[in-house]
Amino acid sequence: MSSTGALSSLGIGSGVLTSSVIDQLKASDTSLIITPIDNKITTNTNKQQSMSLLSSLATSLTGSVSSLEGSSLYQKRTVSGANSAVSVTADTGVAVQNFSISNTKLATTNVSQSGSFTSSANTIASGSGQFNLNVNGTDYKIAYDGTTTYDDLKTKINDIAGADVSASILQTGDTSYSLILNSKNTGKAQQITLTDLSTKANSALTSNDSLSGTFSAKTSTISTGTGTFALKDSSGHAIGSSFQYSATTSLSDLATMINNDPTASASVNASVIKNDLGTYNLVLTPKAGTTGPISMANFTGTLDTKLTGATTTTNGGMSNIQAASDASFKYNGITLTRSTNTISDITVGVTINLLSTDSTSTANISITQDAQPIKDAMQSLVDSYNAMNKQLTSMTQTDATTGTVGLFNGDSSINGIDRAIKQILTSSSGSGLSLTQYGININRDGTLSFDSSAFDTKMAESPDAMATYFSGKTTIDSNGNSSTTDGIFNTLYTNLNDLTKSSGVLANLTTGLTTEATSLTSDRTRATDALTAKYDTMTQQFIAYDSIISNLNNQFSSLSQQISMAVNGK
Repeated sequence: MSSTGALSSLGIGSGVLTSSVIDQLKASDTSLIITPIDNKITTNTNKQQSMSLLSSLATSLTGSVSSLEGSSLYQKRTVSGANSAVSVTADTGVAVQNFSISNTKLATTNVSQSGSFTSSANTIASGSGQFNLNVNGTDYKIAYDGTTTYDDLKTKINDIAGADVSASILQTGDTSYSLILNSKNTGKAQQITLTDLSTKANSALTSNDSLSGTFSAKTSTISTGTGTFALKDSSGHAIGSSFQYSATTSLSDLATMINNDPTASASVNASVIKNDLGTYNLVLTPKAGTTGPISMANFTGTLDTKLTGATTTTNGGMSNIQAASDASFKYNGITLTRSTNTISDITVGVTINLLSTDSTSTANISITQDAQPIKDAMQSLVDSYNAMNKQLTSMTQTDATTGTVGLFNGDSSINGIDRAIKQILTSSSGSGLSLTQYGININRDGTLSFDSSAFDTKMAESPDAMATYFSGKTTIDSNGNSSTTDGIFNTLYTNLNDLTKSSGVLANLTTGLTTEATSLTSDRTRATDALTAKYDTMTQQFIAYDSIISNLNNQFSSLSQQISMAVNGK
């Protein structure tokens, strides 16, 4: 039972056994029993806070080392040497290399323009018929009738051939319009041929084409023997050199032969189309700058007369404004051609972008290892280590000047952390490499510093050697067996991971402090309860003693009065 209420009157009877006496006794016991426990609890709390900060800093350092121990950081590339005509991108991990790009010529799309018409609502034909639109070896059939307008034709082309061709109507004057056909891709194979198979469309839509007689198939042969022929423009001038054919040359082979000739293909496009009768025709379409129609002149041999004397031409208003052409450029002095201005098939992971036609300048491209991410990671490592080192110093060292003693002074587990890290950082590889050579130095006060210029110099000697020293290397022998050599940061990461993982040194130390805190709290509770019980009992005893003394005082007072009366009465 608590005696708090009784303490207010304690000492009234005796004047000696007061509550202040109990308070003094209890304060003395508290300082001897409770205060030492409180001091231990305070120390434990401070240790837990220090350990929490150390764990956080160690985790940060582990993260910094993690980026250096993996291989991805050393696969990054930087590209230099581009100019206004060429840009180059390099994927992660491509081989370090140098090459030159010069004499660039851009690949172009085909642009064809029809003859003029006064309104897009005008009809395009006198009756029903069909166009054949040929691009990149693909035929698209575009049907029309007497009610089809230019606007309708534009829509039909976009709906049917929209994957390869874009059709639009362009106003070229106050009351004049043209149908524009533009290939969606670049390269000489994208040349567009629009052929009126029914000859009922307006002349504004027909090209200045040469249309051969009909063949039963694309594979039909064009001769019974060998011979030569040439192409001529409308003025009779030869286009390129003569061509040779044989008894096995097919209609399709003939078109390919013409399109693959550099000189001829610059002036004319050859295509084989399927007409509305199900047979095939060779169509020769003049390109921009060439006057059509184009004719074929047989020199020797027996060329099929359907290709020469039986050839018919259409003289219409559709003209080629821009010929579809391949890109060309010199790669290390070797002339290459591609159908696109974005080239990615020379070296895996390297993309060359041709930006303009330029015959005068040379782009000397250098693809090198990107050192900046590595240097950033090295600086991050140094900063993270220094932050952890500062915390370790405050936890373990004694300052003689201020008399401050680290909370973990003398703790071998904590003291061993920094020693283990420094031992790895100052070690050398079997090939004699060290972090000092790459700019990481240990200062006199135990902190680290990073010299990026020293890093640049050493890395330039051999980027591969640096990557191997830092992050290790995996090799595969002729039998397919792999072996891995760890780098210095693999070793450091393993040690730090053992330190910071859930079952690591720091976690175990933290668990020990938590267990100690629980035990100290229990000890304090028990000690406090024992003191409370002790002084509750003492208070009751004091109350009883005080009552006895009070009674004795009363009895003595009564006896004293009797004696006094007896003396006075005498």
